[in-house]
Amino acid sequence: MKYKLLIGLSLLASWALAQEDTSLLADYARQMEQVKTLQSNFTEEKHLSLLTQPLESSGRLSFDKNAKKLYWQYERPFQNGFLIEKEQVYRLQGNVKQPVQNKMGRMAAAQMVVWLTLDFESLQQDYQMALQGRMLTFTPRNQAHKVVKKIIVWLDEKNPQIVTQVQLEEPNGDFILWKFTNVRINLPWPLEV
Repeated sequence: MKYKLLIGLSLLASWALAQEDTSLLADYARQMEQVKTLQSNFTEEKHLSLLTQPLESSGRLSFDKNAKKLYWQYERPFQNGFLIEKEQVYRLQGNVKQPVQNKMGRMAAAQMVVWLTLDFESLQQDYQMALQGRMLTFTPRNQAHKVVKKIIVWLDEKNPQIVTQVQLEEPNGDFILWKFTNVRINLPWPLEV
């Protein structure tokens, strides 16, 4: 009888925590809906098992949710990036802007928009989500996912609308870490590309 009571209490506690998680995620989703534009500098670290030091690059990004526009520009150690304008995706190399024709490139760009806006409705279809303090963890619902093992998003302590870091872990143990600095929200689009 003790074991049944303990199991019952454990299940009840798990259910209560899941409800609290869902409520916090819903509250956070409402806060994220208020972010219309975002501008930031970023650094990217690729941690590969074959290398002793991570590969590092840096750049800047600008995002306008209403215009469905995203500018992601690497500035160091090389200059390239991409631009999304509504349904069109462009590859940027220096001052050259070329349309991306392949379907995979357009799908990857669309996923980037989902992640930048933290569109929880879309993300819940593919990921289990958990919120612990200021850390959101996304685990693929498909356990046989070949690209992503887990994605961790850290939120700013003072303003949870600001994402400070994102880590994408691959099944083989490699991971990419993006760190965002000088994040500004709800400012006018800064440039013409």
